[in-house]
Order: sequence, then C-alpha cells, then structure tokens
Amino acid sequence: MTKIIKNSVLTVLFTLIVLTAFPTTVFSQEYVARLNAPNGEPYYTSELNAYSKTGYGMPNCVAYAYGRIYELNGEKPLIDHGNAGEWWFINQYNDYYDYGSEAKLGAIACWSNHVAIVENIEDNGDITISESHWGGSYFDTKTYSDMSSHFGQQFYGYIYAYENTEEEEEPEYAYKMEDEYFEPQEKTCFTALEFTNCNNKVADPTTNTLLNV
Repeated sequence: MTKIIKNSVLTVLFTLIVLTAFPTTVFSQEYVARLNAPNGEPYYTSELNAYSKTGYGMPNCVAYAYGRIYELNGEKPLIDHGNAGEWWFINQYNDYYDYGSEAKLGAIACWSNHVAIVENIEDNGDITISESHWGGSYFDTKTYSDMSSHFGQQFYGYIYAYENTEEEEEPEYAYKMEDEYFEPQEKTCFTALEFTNCNNKVADPTTNTLLNV
C-alpha cells in the first residue's frame, strides 16, 4: 500500500515538473477516423454547413468534406463555396491552407470533379478515404493503393485543412540562457592542462598534499 501511494505521489510530481518546465507542450491527440455515416452531427446538415444552407447538402462530396473539416477543427472551413473541381484552385488562389502531394490524416483529397477526406494511412501506403457523392451514395469509404485516378478523374493533390494537433509544438523552456538567471559567472573549473600552465602551487598535487590522495 505504501509503495502504491509513493508511486502515485511521484507520478503527480513528475507531471507538475513537466507542465512547469514545458508550459506550451501540446500532448498528442489521436486522430479519430470517420468510417461510418454522420448521424445527426450539426456540421453536416444544419445551419453550420454552408452547402446545406443553400440547398446543396449531402449527398454531395463538397458538403460532406466541408462538414468533416468543420467537425475535425471545431471551426468552419475557409473554403465555403464552389464545386469539387474548384476547391483545389480556390485554395491556391486564396492561400487558405498548405497543400501538396503527401497524404496526411484529415487532408482533403482533390480530383478534377471530386473531394474526399483521408481517414487512414496504412504502413504499406494504402489510403482510406471517407466521402459522399452528388446524386449518389450519402456516405462511403474506399481504400486506394493509387490515388491518381478516382472514377477516371485527374488527381490534383491534398489540401491540409485539418489542424493536426498530433504534431507537438516545440517546447518553450521555463528558463533560457539569455535570462538574467544565467549571468556569466567566475570560472571555477579547470582542466589538468590549465592547472599545469597556471603555476598555481595550491592546485599542484606535488606541493599540496590535500590533492595528492
């Protein structure tokens, strides 16, 4: 019992030390993939969804992608208009989000007439996406080993709209070398060579018996 209490106290103390020394450290938050259809979440069908408000709600790939990014980030996406083939260029023109060819969790996969969300990336490179289809399926998922073609469409790349908190920020240390706590101090440690060259008899083990033990 005493050992359990001791371990608990040590755990609490360690946590306090970490939070004090690294106050801005962001602890990893696991990405939760959506592999099932939305079921009443307000991001997809309510006044929160820019496409639903104008009569172009799901089934619709842009309405779904808009809602999914809203759900992931907790704030409305910057891309709030246009059809699927325009999202890639709207983002580039307005410099809303970073983009590229590397798949990342929560990224918007863009084709010439379709958008979807990256939900999982396997070690072998296979990518699972979640999506909706205008005039078709309300929701489905697919896994691809090659994203270059989706129903024969041209693949543009990925828009990194998801604010990924799994990537930890650089810790901001409580004290820095330029702080006043680290003012230059008088040197108190010397190498053996410095001792030999300084002609300091006090530091000479041949003349100071306290050092010659």
